[in-house]
Amino acid sequence: MSSRYDTVVVGGGHNGLVAAAYLARAVLRTVVFEAREQVGGAAVTEQPFGPGYNVTTLSY
Repeated sequence: MSSRYDTVVVGGGHNGLVAAAYLARAVLRTVVFEAREQVGGAAVTEQPFGPGYNVTTLSY
């Protein structure tokens, strides 16, 4: 992994990943930093109360 990047994206939610994809597509070396172990933000589905009870991480 290179230690030099053209762009840094903070946050691996939907918008951060889309922004990073566009930047990488423009041939910019891009890195994404996410605080959680899994990227995706509110698009991630978890089962906090066991199998069969699905919720998003940021349910409204």
